[in-house]
Amino acid sequence: MGRGFKQILQESPLYFHLGLKFTGYKLFNKRSPFYGSADIINVCNLHCEHCYWWLNRKEEKDLTLQQWKNIIDEKFKKNHVFMVTLVGGEPLMRKDVIEMFVKEFPKRACVVTNGIYPIPYLKDIYFYWISIDGDKKTHNQIRGDNAWESTRKNVINYVKSNGKNAWKDIWITMTINSKNYKTIETVIDDWKDYSNKIGFQFHTPFMKNDPLWMPFGKERDKVVDRLLELKSNDYKDYIVNPKHQLEIMKRSWGGKGTTPIDCPTWAILSVDHKGREKLPCCIGSAEKDSMKPICEQCGLGCYSVLMGYGIKQ
Repeated sequence: MGRGFKQILQESPLYFHLGLKFTGYKLFNKRSPFYGSADIINVCNLHCEHCYWWLNRKEEKDLTLQQWKNIIDEKFKKNHVFMVTLVGGEPLMRKDVIEMFVKEFPKRACVVTNGIYPIPYLKDIYFYWISIDGDKKTHNQIRGDNAWESTRKNVINYVKSNGKNAWKDIWITMTINSKNYKTIETVIDDWKDYSNKIGFQFHTPFMKNDPLWMPFGKERDKVVDRLLELKSNDYKDYIVNPKHQLEIMKRSWGGKGTTPIDCPTWAILSVDHKGREKLPCCIGSAEKDSMKPICEQCGLGCYSVLMGYGIKQ
């Protein structure tokens, strides 16, 4: 998305490797990661109600810039991953690491941020995922007082201060849960004038009877059907989720208990703030005794979109 002919030509060796990976999987069931994910910091400025990260966090020192460079070379580049998503904690608290990833992966590094800090302009960034959890009231209930207002201010400042195409760098991500599912269209209306795309996923619980999890069934189906309707009509180019991915989110597709069955967790090489590989997936942990996501109730977008293209465990 948004890649010109010159850039595609420059990236042709990367597309070659990506093609080899896909062909190897389809013909020989050979599994090699397509994408990367890195928790570049072990600190966050918020304590969001739904956030999996806090469940397994320990007080540990973050890596140096040189240590992250080593991980880029030894894990991501060695495995020829095409794109890397930077998460945290709050990644904007490590702008030095973001800048290095963007330099090493020009137009192939995206950043997931709560938008509370000013958003830096980086010429070669792919885009920023801005996490929005509902209308102003609901977002603030989940993320804290004035969180929506702070994010709003920083997004608008970024769009207005960095040229006529700056809005293309801003993508909205909404994790749908039992508290915010009725605010989806308000979120679209609030942010469509300041962003390029919006992507949806569902809350994935780590414990039974999580009140934020939206159970499979009639109400969830109505939400997905409404998203499909919006995508088919007014927001075809704005809602980034493919239709087949949205359909998958109506049912259990991730696995059984906390064990992936069909979910292609291998397709994303995920590392934590120490560079250790996370299991079973990008919201898992490198620690064996950590809490694990309930795979059979998974709502993650990054894996369900791969499932939609026929890529499985």
